[in-house]
Amino acid sequence: MTETAPNQPQATFHDLTGRRLGDYQVLRRLGRGAMAEVYLAEHDSLHRQVALKVLLPLLATDTTYVKRFQMEARAAAALVHPNIVQIYEVGCIDGIHYSAQEYVAGGNLQQLLSREGPPSTKLALAIIRQVGAALSKAASVSIVHRDIKPENIMLAPSGEVKVADF
Repeated sequence: MTETAPNQPQATFHDLTGRRLGDYQVLRRLGRGAMAEVYLAEHDSLHRQVALKVLLPLLATDTTYVKRFQMEARAAAALVHPNIVQIYEVGCIDGIHYSAQEYVAGGNLQQLLSREGPPSTKLALAIIRQVGAALSKAASVSIVHRDIKPENIMLAPSGEVKVADF
């Protein structure tokens, strides 16, 4: 999760760890993508952990990126399926554009591959089946995931697979 947005310079970012963002207490940084940083946060009023995706400051000044960020969050929020990371909220506080999402504690497929190498045939088939179900649900409402990659395939400790970053 370190690539740069197309035609955009590498953006610096101020770590939000320890900061309060509305009803969210930011606990730690989980990663970074082309458009956003992702943090683990505690949603105080609901007493649950969430993944807080925050648009990079350099991109937050560009209305095209802000609209794209909001549109992607709204499209993903419309997808309710057990194999799709759920979106709880999209908003802006103090100029910080964010979306609050379901937190999947187990990590992503890239981390598993780096740590353990190729999965067993049984595990690979379970992952493929669940990713396929998520993509099928999205396609049924004319949404196409344009960035399927191991980093966007989340693996819960229970064996449940969730596709992120629609």
